[in-house]
Amino acid sequence: MRIPQQHARDQDFGAMTPMIDIVFLLLIFFVVTASGQVREALLPTELSASGSVESEILPPEPTPLTVEVWLKLTFLADQQQTTVDMNGTVYTDLTKLKSQLRTLAELGPENPVILDISGSVPLGDVVDVYDTCQGAGFDSVSFAADPPKTD
Repeated sequence: MRIPQQHARDQDFGAMTPMIDIVFLLLIFFVVTASGQVREALLPTELSASGSVESEILPPEPTPLTVEVWLKLTFLADQQQTTVDMNGTVYTDLTKLKSQLRTLAELGPENPVILDISGSVPLGDVVDVYDTCQGAGFDSVSFAADPPKTD
């Protein structure tokens, strides 16, 4: 008895089809994963010390702050008035103080302003002086605080 020719051909192609599918899947996998890699910009190398020159590089010195502007705000209860001591000069009129702060800010906005406020000063005066310092253009306006008490 003879085996039909068609049946033999189907068996050969049936074994090759899954293998071709796997090869194409592997090909797609490697193409997709290889395209996401980043090329190395620097390659690590070891340089020998012979023939090298050593030099000490000093960082540039920062420009020192010229003036710390201390504003000590106190409230005079008998006169019902806030006075401001700016580096030894006492101002009772806040408009004169504001014009002086604007002048200082034009000369050196990098100078730090430190507000030292006593406990009895009204909050409106504190905010007014702080806003004047910010509006004048000082880079740094901060508040002085007492160090924490250690027992």
